[in-house]
Amino acid sequence: MIQPRKSKNDLETKVTGKTQYLHDMNLPGQLIGGTFRSPLPHAKIVKLDVSKAREAEGVVAVLTGEDVPHYEFGPTKFKDWNILAKDKVLFIGDEIAVVAAETKEAVDRALALIEVEFEELPAVFDPEDSLLDSVPEIHPGVERNRQMHVLVDRGDTAQAKKNAHIVRGGRYHSNRIYQGHMEPIGVLAAWSEEDGLTLWAASHIPYRARETYAAGFGLPEDKVRIIVPPIGGSFGSKYVLKLHLTAAALAMKTGRPVKMILDRAEDMLTAHPRVPLTYDIEVGAAEDGTFLYKELIVYGDAGARIYWSPNVLMTACTRTDCIYNFGSIKAEGHLCYTNNSPTTCMRGFGNAETLFALESVIDELAIGLGMDPAEIRLKNIVKQGETTIHGYKLDTCNLDQCIEKVKEISGWERRDQLPPNRGLGLALANHVSGFRAIDPRFDGSTAVLRVTSAGEIELETGEIELGQGMSVTYARMASQVLDIPEELIIVKSGDTGKYPFGIGTLASRSTVMGGNAVMKASQEMLQQIRELIRQAVGQGAVFSKGVVSHEGKSYSLKDISAWYRARHAGDEFTVKMTYTPNTEMPDASYFGNPSPNYPFAAHVAEVEVDPETGRSRMIGYWAVHDSGTIIHETMAKSQVIGAVAQGIGWVLMEDFVVKEGRVQNPSMMDYRMPGAKDIPPIEIAFIEEPDPNGPMGAKSIGEVALDPVPGAIANAIAHATGKRAYRLPLSAERVWSLLHE
Repeated sequence: MIQPRKSKNDLETKVTGKTQYLHDMNLPGQLIGGTFRSPLPHAKIVKLDVSKAREAEGVVAVLTGEDVPHYEFGPTKFKDWNILAKDKVLFIGDEIAVVAAETKEAVDRALALIEVEFEELPAVFDPEDSLLDSVPEIHPGVERNRQMHVLVDRGDTAQAKKNAHIVRGGRYHSNRIYQGHMEPIGVLAAWSEEDGLTLWAASHIPYRARETYAAGFGLPEDKVRIIVPPIGGSFGSKYVLKLHLTAAALAMKTGRPVKMILDRAEDMLTAHPRVPLTYDIEVGAAEDGTFLYKELIVYGDAGARIYWSPNVLMTACTRTDCIYNFGSIKAEGHLCYTNNSPTTCMRGFGNAETLFALESVIDELAIGLGMDPAEIRLKNIVKQGETTIHGYKLDTCNLDQCIEKVKEISGWERRDQLPPNRGLGLALANHVSGFRAIDPRFDGSTAVLRVTSAGEIELETGEIELGQGMSVTYARMASQVLDIPEELIIVKSGDTGKYPFGIGTLASRSTVMGGNAVMKASQEMLQQIRELIRQAVGQGAVFSKGVVSHEGKSYSLKDISAWYRARHAGDEFTVKMTYTPNTEMPDASYFGNPSPNYPFAAHVAEVEVDPETGRSRMIGYWAVHDSGTIIHETMAKSQVIGAVAQGIGWVLMEDFVVKEGRVQNPSMMDYRMPGAKDIPPIEIAFIEEPDPNGPMGAKSIGEVALDPVPGAIANAIAHATGKRAYRLPLSAERVWSLLHE
């Protein structure tokens, strides 16, 4: 039987190959599922014939849009999802029919027997083009295909423009990239009238996914249960997925479990990559380098349906304004439907892309003013105790120290003495530790602690471990409060039918939100343990390292569990506590304090550019972070190293190429990701100051570690070549073209 997640420390099981991922899980009588997808980006379904597929040997069920419900639903407020297309397809890969059969071979035979006749419709693939009146309407009622429009205006930008001594800007483009998770998308679905729908699915927001799936089938939420197996990577790809719905539909139809796992080609062909963004950006400064205004227009490609792109656009239009004091800001964002595959979030979503553009422009201002790029940043950054232009309250902010430290460890003073074709680039970043707008209804986290009869502490949470080390972090927090060895603490999560509600692992929220709940529950349990010890053995007992010592006798956690059960009619010794932060939902103008605290970072990249080929080789990388108290230094440094490696891949080599809606490189052979030899030595330092709103003083680190990387590398290449690149990736071909313009 498939067991829910139970982990003291999953590192050992992963490195020894014992971890049971979804691919390893099976249920008695399960069927294999497959999907018949649209080969066209935009078309009416004139005729669909699945009769031959239904009669094929080994086939148990074939479903089309006629066989599934069609409620208005979706993971955000924009309800544009379906389970299967009924009348029209909107992108290459759109789901038309699904098959459940006894074997994978039978599924493939049945899919080949499905016959469909289309009436092809005009398609649009560029978000700016989709705004034109002449372009077809992709979703009825969405005027000019613009599903979301962001307007932010603070200060007097018009007057600031008149006062500006220097203005720099341009049009910048961030590209689609594939999240590159090692484990492809998959699901195992089961249905019974008594229990409802159960999904084993690698989602790191299972409660939000449950809500979406229940709405899709018109079920009450308590009839949908999601159990999260160990996740083999995500970086934002595994939130809420259509594959989970189609497997559920097949399980409900057949009454048997259905397993669907995409192979790598299908995973990439139907991928929901990072949202590509186009920026028109302009920043003006006074003669002394003081920033006077920033103006921004952003175009985002949502693809054919809304996944999590609205959050990306909102972040792109606002968050970087809270690194610098711009005086005045004006931003407009357009999130547009196209006939591309839907896009979604990826690590640092919206923030890292904008920083590529903004940090490039700031370097251009420094050049124009004859200032050091570090100097102009130090002159304009936000400071501790300030409230930013969008309402972020900075109880702690050591960005100035981050800049000074990264200058020191990178040898920034040698910047003007580097050999030819070598460059040093600096970039800054901020992020959040949770974000109130993710779910306006609730913004906290709940933790349950239980003393088991075996003498261990079970720690249950609604947040999800996806490889970021959350389980180890929570165990360490509880261990330090309770004075109990970490190895006695078992962290459990990932079951909506068993563990407490959680928003999930996104917006860098797990350490601060979940950690604060763990701290509260641990503190409450410690008080109750001390009172229970007083009742059981009397005054003078000492509780240390999970052992009670009193008058020469020792008692273990097993004894503590037994004492409690004896006094509470056999009930387990359990504590449940909820942390609710004092955050604010941003208002209609996007003003508010949406996070308990805010991490900051300063990075420096060193590159060498080969003028003959345009290839950029990383020489070194230095990262300094203000993430509050570092709870587990090895894991924190690993987060930074992984983020830098991911950023190097994004900036120098990765490009998820889509032409007229079709992925051109749906293979890991054609989609180049960095290997060990592509990663330079990385030196990391932390500026530690406990934040009053973080557990043990901690702030987040997982996403802010990626955010500065594109800007730092882009600035290093510009320093090495004297040429500014405006479009990611900065591949060898693109840099060579710049050098030979």
